[in-house]
Amino acid sequence: MEQLEIKALVQSVLDETKGIAGYFVVRAQSRREWSMRLSNGRFERVSTGEDSGIGVQAFTEKGASGFANSDVLDKETGRKLVEKAIQLAQRNEGIGSKGNRQIWAAPPVQEEVANTAQKEFEEIPLAELEKMVMTLHSRLSSSFPKGVWQSSYRQIEEVWCIGRSDGTLVSFVIPRAVLMHQGTVRNNGKAQSTLIHRSGMDATLLIDELADSILEKKAIDRAEFALAVCAAPQLPSGHYPLIIDYGLAKGLAHEAFGHAVESDHMNESVLGENGKLRKGLRVARPGVSIIDGPLIGDWANQPFSANGLPRQTVTIVRDGVLEAGLGDVFSAEEAGMPVTGAGRAESYGHVPLPRMSNIRLLVERMLPLTPEEHLMDEVKAVRETLLQHGELLEGEKNLLLLGYRGGQVNPKTGDFVFQCDGIIDVADPDLPIYQPSIFSGKILSALEAIRGGLGEGCYDAIGTCGKGGQSVASSGGSHRYLLMDVDQQVSLGGEQA
Repeated sequence: MEQLEIKALVQSVLDETKGIAGYFVVRAQSRREWSMRLSNGRFERVSTGEDSGIGVQAFTEKGASGFANSDVLDKETGRKLVEKAIQLAQRNEGIGSKGNRQIWAAPPVQEEVANTAQKEFEEIPLAELEKMVMTLHSRLSSSFPKGVWQSSYRQIEEVWCIGRSDGTLVSFVIPRAVLMHQGTVRNNGKAQSTLIHRSGMDATLLIDELADSILEKKAIDRAEFALAVCAAPQLPSGHYPLIIDYGLAKGLAHEAFGHAVESDHMNESVLGENGKLRKGLRVARPGVSIIDGPLIGDWANQPFSANGLPRQTVTIVRDGVLEAGLGDVFSAEEAGMPVTGAGRAESYGHVPLPRMSNIRLLVERMLPLTPEEHLMDEVKAVRETLLQHGELLEGEKNLLLLGYRGGQVNPKTGDFVFQCDGIIDVADPDLPIYQPSIFSGKILSALEAIRGGLGEGCYDAIGTCGKGGQSVASSGGSHRYLLMDVDQQVSLGGEQA
C-alpha cells in the first residue's frame, strides 16, 4: 500500500474513535522485502515478501491501555480493532493495572516525509538484481579463490503512518538495502571467517559496487587478514593500550552504554539511581561525547517515533558528563528525563519501546588519518600517525582491535564482554598479528580510558538490536579508530584467560 493510501486509512480509523471516551494511537505499516543468498557460485535462496497491518493502542481516562492488531489493512478491520483495544483497556483498568496518561501531554504533529531512495523499490526487476549480485559474487570468488564465499543482498521498504486522537498524523518511508560478503578461510589447520557489508537505501549500492569494487577490496583484505590470524599466536591476557575500530566502538556505545540510558531501564541500569537517570555524572574524560539520532539514508533511520513524535538527536554524554537519556512518552518522566521520541516498534503488531537509532561515540581530540584503500596500508598509516604525534608507548604493546563479533553486557553492573576479529601490535614495526581475544571490562572504565580519535567519523556499522522480543535495525560508529589508555578495569583475554 502506498503512503497516501495508508494515511487515508489511518485517518478513517481515527474518525471511528470520535465520541468514544479515551485516547487512541493508530499505527499502520506496509513492508516489502527482496532478499537473496549465494554460496560458491550458486543461489541458495531468493525470496520476496510483503507484510502489512494495523495496530490500535487505546487508553482509558485513567491511563490503562489495551492493544489490538490485524494483518488486514481496511477501515472495517480498523473499526473492530478500536472496539477491541478500548475493551481491553477497560478490562485492564478494572483489574487495577498501572495507568499512564503521558500520551495526553504529547504535542500534536502533522507531517509527511517522502521516500528518500534514489530508485523505487521495483524499478530494477528482481531478475536483474539477481544478475548483479551473481556478478559481484563471482568476481569476488575469482579474485580470492582461497576463500569459501557467501554473498547476500537485502532490499527493504517500510511505509509507516501513525495517527493519534489529538489530530497527529505523520507518515514516512524507510528504504534500506545491504550487500554482504562472508568468507571462510583455512590455514595452519584452523578456520577463520570474516563478514563485511555495504549499506544504502536502494539498489544504487549494487550499481556503485559494480563500478568501484569497494566492498570486494575490503572483503579480500579481511580474508587475507583472517588467513594470517589462523596462523597467529595468542596474546598473554592482561591490560594494554588499545586502539579499537569504529565497528567495535559502535558495539561499545550501543550495547554497553546506549541500552543503559533507555528510559524503561533505569531501575536496572548502572547509570540509574532510584529509578532516575544519574544526570551530571562524569562518565568519561572531557571532550568525549555520545550522540544518538536518525541520519537520512542510514540503515537505522527513523524520522518519527512509533508514537508519532519527532525522533530527536540526543547528546547523551557531553564533554564527558552524562547529560540525557533516550526517553519515550510513557517512561521518560518516571526516569527523570525529557521525552525524545525514542519509541520504536518492530512492526504494527508491537507496542513501542525506547530504543537507539544511530549511536556514535566522538572525541574532541582527533588526530587526522587519511583512509587507505587496503587494510594493512591503513594500519601502517595508523602507526605512522601515532609515532608522529608521540602516541605510541615505547617498550610495550599498543594493540589495534579489528572487527566486532558481538558480545554481552550486564547493564545493572556495567560489565561487558566483546569479541573482535583479530589484533595487530602497531608499536612493533613488523605489525605482528595475534588471534582475537575477549575484550572485557567495566563500561565507565572503558569510557574513561578513551583519550582520542583517529580519522573522521564513520557511522555505518550496522546491525539488528533485540529487546523485549522485538528486533529493529541499529547502526552507529565513531572516529575511524579510538585510542584507549591502559586501565586495570579493561582487559584482553588470551592464552592464560
